[in-house]
Amino acid sequence: MELTAVISSYGQPALLRTCLIMLERALARAELPSSAIVVMDNGTLIPYRPVELGVADARIVRFDNRHPFSVACNRGAREIPAARYLFLNNDVFLHPEALLEMLDVMRDHEAGIVGARLVLPDDTIQHCGVRFDGGERGPYHQDHGKPSAIVTRVTSFPQAVTGAAMVIDHAVFTALGGFDEVFPFGYEDADLCLRARQLGVRIACAQGWDSLHLESFSDRRPDRHQASRRLFLERWRGRYAIDGDENG
Repeated sequence: MELTAVISSYGQPALLRTCLIMLERALARAELPSSAIVVMDNGTLIPYRPVELGVADARIVRFDNRHPFSVACNRGAREIPAARYLFLNNDVFLHPEALLEMLDVMRDHEAGIVGARLVLPDDTIQHCGVRFDGGERGPYHQDHGKPSAIVTRVTSFPQAVTGAAMVIDHAVFTALGGFDEVFPFGYEDADLCLRARQLGVRIACAQGWDSLHLESFSDRRPDRHQASRRLFLERWRGRYAIDGDENG
């Protein structure tokens, strides 16, 4: 398989359906020799049914109880092995050209992991790369909240990108053992990227197209990241390059 897209999803079938329809358009534009979609039903109370997803070929793999994002993604990747994996949140609607650009960036810049430029519904930046601060802030999204129209579209090479829309090479994913399942919610993507950099893997972020991200739409608990944040800082504090305050 050339590429397997893995989407971990809980509830909200209408949101998932829109995500899948946009993904299908992006896959068609990329014109891959072969591709597959794995939907990880992460403990949805009423299990997903293929007929309600709006796409013909998505494979549904169900957990009866909710698992961390890292566990669901790793399981989805094992379901249909491929040369590359696309990890996608169910609240991300890819621009039709976005996946093609990500794959082009991966090839042209010999990157092992490529992220995507994501915008909020008001056309401000949600993600265009992850930066690292030397204090308690740790990792944060570059240019978050700035109008997309004023943020450069030149391909960037940050230390990390979000797992909300990430393409990773199979060999890299395998060498890393996938996402570290110790993280209960969040920061597993930054951890993955930093571990990849230790192996000499290049990280890139494709900036040409704006894909929509309804940030944290599926889980709005204000404290949802705290346990993972503590784990991340315990592991990585003092071990990443300091980008500093982008406004300073």
